Amino acid sequence: MKHLYKAVRVCMAVMTTAGIGSTAAALPQDTGAIKKITPVKDSAWFAQPVYLWNKTISRANMSGAASSIYNNDVQSTPVADISNVLTGRMSGLLNIQYGGAPGKDAATMTFRGKTPLIVIDGVVRDFTAFNPNDIESVTLLKDAVANAMYGQRSSNGVLMITTRSRGRKDFEVSASAQYGALEQLYRPKFLQAYDYATLYNEAQLNTNPGATPRFTQSMLDAWKNHTNDPYTQPDVNWQDAVTKSNGTQQRYNINMGGKAKSYHYFASLEHFGQSGMFTTSPLNSYNTNNDYKRYNIRTNAAVAFNKDIELTLNVFGSLATGYEPGAGTNNTLDNISYTSPIAFPIYNQNGSFAGTNIYRDNPMAMAINSGYLMNTQRRISADMALQYKLDDFVKGMWVKAQLSMNNFYSELIDRSKTYAVFEPDTSAGALPDTYIQYNTEGFVKAGSASVTTQTRQNYYNFMVGYSHNWNDHTLDLLGTYNQDNNIASFYQLNTVYSNFGVNANYNWKNTYLAELALVYGSLNRYQAGSRGAFLPALGLGWVISNENFFSSHLIDRLKIRASIGKNAYGDPDNYYPYLSNYKIDTTGYNVGESASAVSGATKSQVANPGYTWEKSLKLEVGIEAALLHNQLSVSVDYYRNKFYDLLQTRGKNSGIFGQPYPLENIGTNRYSGIEAVVNYSPEVRRGFKYYIEGNISAAYSKVINTGDQLYPYPWLYRTGQPANQLFALVADGFYQTGTDISKTANYQGYTPAPGDIKYKDLNNDGVINELDKKGIVTTKPTIFYGVTGGFNYKGFDFRLLIQGVANRQIMMSPTSMMPFYTTAYANAQEMHFNRWTPANNVNAEFPRLTLGSNVNNSQLSTFWLKNGSYLRLKNIELGYDFKNIAFRQSKLSQLRVFVNAYNLFTSSHLGDLDPESVMAPISNQRIINGGITIGL
Repeated sequence: MKHLYKAVRVCMAVMTTAGIGSTAAALPQDTGAIKKITPVKDSAWFAQPVYLWNKTISRANMSGAASSIYNNDVQSTPVADISNVLTGRMSGLLNIQYGGAPGKDAATMTFRGKTPLIVIDGVVRDFTAFNPNDIESVTLLKDAVANAMYGQRSSNGVLMITTRSRGRKDFEVSASAQYGALEQLYRPKFLQAYDYATLYNEAQLNTNPGATPRFTQSMLDAWKNHTNDPYTQPDVNWQDAVTKSNGTQQRYNINMGGKAKSYHYFASLEHFGQSGMFTTSPLNSYNTNNDYKRYNIRTNAAVAFNKDIELTLNVFGSLATGYEPGAGTNNTLDNISYTSPIAFPIYNQNGSFAGTNIYRDNPMAMAINSGYLMNTQRRISADMALQYKLDDFVKGMWVKAQLSMNNFYSELIDRSKTYAVFEPDTSAGALPDTYIQYNTEGFVKAGSASVTTQTRQNYYNFMVGYSHNWNDHTLDLLGTYNQDNNIASFYQLNTVYSNFGVNANYNWKNTYLAELALVYGSLNRYQAGSRGAFLPALGLGWVISNENFFSSHLIDRLKIRASIGKNAYGDPDNYYPYLSNYKIDTTGYNVGESASAVSGATKSQVANPGYTWEKSLKLEVGIEAALLHNQLSVSVDYYRNKFYDLLQTRGKNSGIFGQPYPLENIGTNRYSGIEAVVNYSPEVRRGFKYYIEGNISAAYSKVINTGDQLYPYPWLYRTGQPANQLFALVADGFYQTGTDISKTANYQGYTPAPGDIKYKDLNNDGVINELDKKGIVTTKPTIFYGVTGGFNYKGFDFRLLIQGVANRQIMMSPTSMMPFYTTAYANAQEMHFNRWTPANNVNAEFPRLTLGSNVNNSQLSTFWLKNGSYLRLKNIELGYDFKNIAFRQSKLSQLRVFVNAYNLFTSSHLGDLDPESVMAPISNQRIINGGITIGL
């Protein structure tokens, strides 16, 4: 208990110092009397600092709910975007990375069913593509009292990223160089000519029984024996020819930091680059690959002019450039997916690009001969804060003013051009070696540079605070007014969030804790006089282990806490919905006997004067315990959040109205769940230190009201289902040979055949249609978890992260999964061998093959619903510091070499498909990375 008391005293000192009006953008710093806590794994979990929006506080003294990770936790992950660093590390946060394209691989973050607000250094920002080494901490604010001060952006939770603002000693500098190999986790396994033609003939006969097969036996034999003519009977592996499965990435950065009595600073410079995956040509003087590179610079500094006045200035700049073939990355990959291996060769005998009248897009020409696109993004942020302590007037009082300016500019340079393809002329009388040309050769299109996005944000924050300690009492008061003014488009008015709030923290003997937040938040998109929301929240905590009556040899610390409050979400995407909007210079008014079209104005938005913000009422209860002499920490939270007045379109609306109906505040959803964290960090023994931490979350949702129309059957209602429930048909196996289709319920207007998907007739009306669709996604809670661990021993260090998701389901796209979906553009993959045939009629993964669209088999149904659960070795790193062996007498503070990996191993139910990026043009990447860090 002696060590616990000491840790709490230190954390309280930091809280008191930072509580004098700090924000995450510019935390007031010590002048040397009190040292800032550096989070380390060998300190008790409950004693770690949590960086909140207005202060730094020990977890031991929190009444609200939050998860935090620190700089040491994230440096081992070799990724481009911060969102991927967080995966599996924080309870309650579910991250799914839906694609691995260079520069476009950020994860989608979900917190308790919602997308959390991202706050970087105290200011709402959405930019996460920067160096993980810049991070001081990441805190996920969970409950109502922790989020309340964000007003009409508080409902969805807040992910607060605090960047480093000082060195760990008087002066330090370090440099790091990393190089990694990238490998796509999944590449489609397209069939070569023999297998493709065999399945094509089968699909042709299934579509038109008795038809003459398109590919004769002699053609099949030539492909099978590789005696085919490569020009007249091609066999092209387009994917291997046009793309590469491997790439590289590199990161170089320099950090510098320091601290003294009157100032502290941190600066970093980073270069990051990833190579693309397309084949390139040495004949081009420009880049046609989908490469990505960026340069980031950050300087955070503060200077104290005297004991009362401190100025903080943070500046961040980023320059990122992404390249693509002129035809576009996704368009080129799409053409690979539906260009068959027998369609045409890559090149004709004369070296020209091949093609046909039907196939006028040659994937190789798209990759290397369609010019290039270059997207440049420039971002600059500047935060300035001035704080004045008023101790000479009122002990513990302070005032602070903060200004932040953020600008983002995105420019697209389009230097795309056309290319010609040629087909041998086989018409009667044609001369030998003559070709028919399709498309225009070398015509440069717009050749323009256009501004695709330009945004500007100005943020103002004025604060006054008071901190006071007397006897066993501690009180922190904060009043704030802030305004966030955003311009997101040249064609729209500003979006302005304004908040006025009061926050009070009180504790007595570090045993009884209370926090009260009273906030009035407004958004200018609502009708004047109805723009503000009053949002109260209260949190209470009781450290039972500090009571005199508590005595336990097992439990060192025990705390319970609870919070309740109201949060809100104002949707900025709806443009002044209380007003009717009109478009001018439209055509479509028919005037006169000849019904001539006359231009005029049309209504584009029907006014909804009652439109207002979405609301949430949140209840959270948590328990925290430390055991085994503070070596084992356990935290469990239960939450039950009601989201109401959700914006939806009323289901009972009538089409007679003749206009799109406006959104109305009619929806109600409930999100509930349990989140738990267990941390075991035993004492150091013989120089060996290790730790292990696990977190698990179970999230459940239910639609309470969604304004359903009057459906004839109960399974059609969205109310009572999980939020975002998917409605589809229920598959009931396949139609089999001998099935009497006259006695089955069939899809409306379609005559099925053996091998087609059969569906359940839920209403027993003898036909399959929209009335037979029901909610098909599991009603079980989604479970996601992460396990982190590591050790340090005699210069060696090791870290790992295991991450997984359970009870997750994925709906595959039927048209994307089936081969031959059009007769002209078609391809097939190895997985299509497991299609329905009379011999494989039960466990087939695909229905019978057909040419062209199949209205029956392309319906969304449980047949295409797959188990998306997975377990992944997400991150692993091994490093060794040579300093204590060869450089003990030098000024080096570190000479560390390391190797790490990302997405190293995956176990899932989807075979070769990646469970996260299953439908992406470019799947997620496996990264094997190594580097060296030198520090002074």
